[in-house]
Amino acid sequence: MIRMAIDEWLPQYQVSASYSIVVNASQEKTFAALTHATFSALPMVRRLLRLRRLGQRGLQESEPRQGARGPFLELAIVPAREVVLGIAGRFWRPDSGIIRDLTRNQFAAFHREGFAKAVWNFSLAPADGGTRLCTETRVQTFGSSATMKFRAYWLVVGPFSGHIRKAMLREIKRIAEQPTV
Repeated sequence: MIRMAIDEWLPQYQVSASYSIVVNASQEKTFAALTHATFSALPMVRRLLRLRRLGQRGLQESEPRQGARGPFLELAIVPAREVVLGIAGRFWRPDSGIIRDLTRNQFAAFHREGFAKAVWNFSLAPADGGTRLCTETRVQTFGSSATMKFRAYWLVVGPFSGHIRKAMLREIKRIAEQPTV
């Protein structure tokens, strides 16, 4: 079995969810589609993120703009094979309690009581003349209070997170399967 970069970033976790789709394109073309996909433009993603922002009454317009990956820290890129992103915070809070501006080293060492960290990847592997595109989310919580709060949060949010991940996979597939002009 091939060791994945996600295993290096979060080998131990309490919660995991994964989804996959077969793309009728090469790994290289699928990886290119992954790097060019704009998920925030997907209607489902916009609706669910709008719902999330309802709880962020105190959010100011002066809040720093997020990059192409949103608040996620790019942890690893293995060309044509895997992209790994990470985030730390108190996801169950209305404002997500995101810890911003962590470096990779700080993220790797992050272990703050009352918080959680999540690692999310997209991985690609050969599949019947195409590519199996997978996404996995792993979450590790720190302390019993964070574990209880995250589990209650995940009962509500987990299915919506799954819908978002599946929509992302379909969007990457759509882009990768477009004929080259």
